[in-house]
Amino acid sequence: TDNSSTPVKADLTLDGRKLSEGSDYRLEAGGIKMLIGAGSPGDHEVKGTMVFQQDGNEVIVPVNSSFAVISKPNSALIAADKMNVVYRGVANPMSISIPGIPDNKVSASAPGLKKISASKYVMNPGTGRTVKITASGTLPDGQRISTPAEFRIKDIPRPSGTVSKQDGTVKMPRGNMEIATIGAMLEDFDFDLNLKVSGFKFKVPGQPTVSVNGDRLNGMAITALKRAKRGDVVQVFDVEAYITNNKTYKLKKVSPVVIEITN
Repeated sequence: TDNSSTPVKADLTLDGRKLSEGSDYRLEAGGIKMLIGAGSPGDHEVKGTMVFQQDGNEVIVPVNSSFAVISKPNSALIAADKMNVVYRGVANPMSISIPGIPDNKVSASAPGLKKISASKYVMNPGTGRTVKITASGTLPDGQRISTPAEFRIKDIPRPSGTVSKQDGTVKMPRGNMEIATIGAMLEDFDFDLNLKVSGFKFKVPGQPTVSVNGDRLNGMAITALKRAKRGDVVQVFDVEAYITNNKTYKLKKVSPVVIEITN
């Protein structure tokens, strides 16, 4: 139609919802002016018909139009360049999005990357020192864009051995040491990992080293402990620990614990 002709009527829907003339749209020269807001971010469809009067006859023109709505940016993207790090042995949660593009138009790919929902992903890095994550999306005009980001892969830091949740050098009565639980912890680590001890070695001055399976002193270790004097320093070392939900990951060597017997 040319701009001199004005529709005489129209029957339209927006995303399946019927629109009303006057409140939702207005008939004007050349077509129809939409009066309603653009709606939520994403793709939208206007369908229906508009009718023109031409030489005394009604001419029906089909309407089938789509448009995309993007969110108005309301925040800045700020990142510390040196902090692009993911940890091996950990399910690293990630949020991936492209400003101005709805989440359903964005995809991301990388070895070990898994989509959870919308813009939420989990990265389980494999071998190597870096991994490249590529985010791709489609702009409202149909243009495809792709943005890579490189992340450093780091191993989980060295755990500290613990006796009754105390690390380093500990003072403890003999009776407490006999029933103490040997553990391992990651101090100031970004992820709350559950570590379990499967074995360790125990040394009392003047006594043979005892190898223990599990996370508590066995009979031989307790016998050796009974021979320790007040002020003697016993050691828990060669602690074998693992992540309870990722037993295949080999942790770094666990630091030992030194215990001074106080009675």
